[in-house]
Amino acid sequence: MFKIIILILCMTLTLAGSSQSASIYCQFVSGSWSYLGTIYYCDVQNLVTITSLDAAQIDSVIGTHLAGYNNDNVEAFYVRSKGQIHFFPRGLNKIFKNLKGIQIYNTGLEEIHQSDLKHFPNLKHLNLYANNLEILEKDLFEFNPDLEYIYLSSNKISHIDSNVFDKLTKLKTLTLRSNPCIDMDASNNSTAVQNVIKTAKNQCTNSEYSNLEQKVKDLEAESSALSSEQLKEKLEKLENEVKNSKFPNFFQSKLQGIRAGQAKKAQEEATTATTKTEPTTTTTTPATTTESSKFETCSALESKVDKMTENLIDLMTLATNGTDTQQCAALKDDLRNRNEDMDTKLEILDENVQNTKTAMLREIQNIKNAATIDHAGLLSSLKFRTDKIEKAMKEQDQKLSKIMKALNINE
Repeated sequence: MFKIIILILCMTLTLAGSSQSASIYCQFVSGSWSYLGTIYYCDVQNLVTITSLDAAQIDSVIGTHLAGYNNDNVEAFYVRSKGQIHFFPRGLNKIFKNLKGIQIYNTGLEEIHQSDLKHFPNLKHLNLYANNLEILEKDLFEFNPDLEYIYLSSNKISHIDSNVFDKLTKLKTLTLRSNPCIDMDASNNSTAVQNVIKTAKNQCTNSEYSNLEQKVKDLEAESSALSSEQLKEKLEKLENEVKNSKFPNFFQSKLQGIRAGQAKKAQEEATTATTKTEPTTTTTTPATTTESSKFETCSALESKVDKMTENLIDLMTLATNGTDTQQCAALKDDLRNRNEDMDTKLEILDENVQNTKTAMLREIQNIKNAATIDHAGLLSSLKFRTDKIEKAMKEQDQKLSKIMKALNINE
């Protein structure tokens, strides 16, 4: 029973780090799938909404597998005209570990990155037909050497890096019809595929994208040598330039990374400045009241509770079955002492939970206040999430109260 308390505390702490996510409902099918033969695949049935990078994480996949199958048997992911999937779903590789085929058809997909595809080394078939892709970045298929069929027709592609298809020695079909920079395809013909690739290299270089790409790389390279203020100034200038270009979203993740580095650097500089100006003082805190004793790790607490539980069970068994009155009395005294020690542990756990709840509620209120200032639409989205956290916290608090009550051991 004591382990449940540890789990509740860990679950409560986990809730504080939650972010937006999406769920997928699969109809699992065993059937013929373009060029891959008869395979077992997920046919998405619900309207999936992924309109920001923050919401691109897949938190669950729902659906009933056919008899004898599980997620490890799923070889393809198929979604056609279902919702708005503007960014590639993250986490698919953790759910379906053996994907050979991916089709995201007519969902408004805006970007595809190497980081999206690197988790699928066995990928053979990629169909992103009828979306809003504009860029095929350098080394896009670096980790997908087995690709044989790529369908990218009816997108908005205006830039294809010259090395995108170079390492795909098994490529048999490449369709790039109805794109701004190219209108060609080749099916099951390696020679014709090479002709399409050659034409793409000649026609699909967008100088505006190439210039922005180089500027982002340059800023990433020099960021470590700049002060936080210098980096902030250059970053804001580059962010405005990207925002006013034809590719306002494509560099978003990389710019966010630079922004995070700038914020960290600013914090480190502030800490250094404070350390230099404030005198150093040393205080000694009794071991019984140190923060480390109050906030022990979940695993350490769990180990201690397990041991104490075993001892308590042994003592209660002896006290119940013993025949020596003096021995039983001594055991009961020992049991009371251990129970008091356990109460102390439980008080510490309860204090941790209460402190965590207080910090979470404060953070929730800060988020709500910030969202009110920044954007009404963002407030609505965050309110749903914070309400969900608050509800979960109440449920965990109720469970903890019941467990604490149940652990009240009498003579």
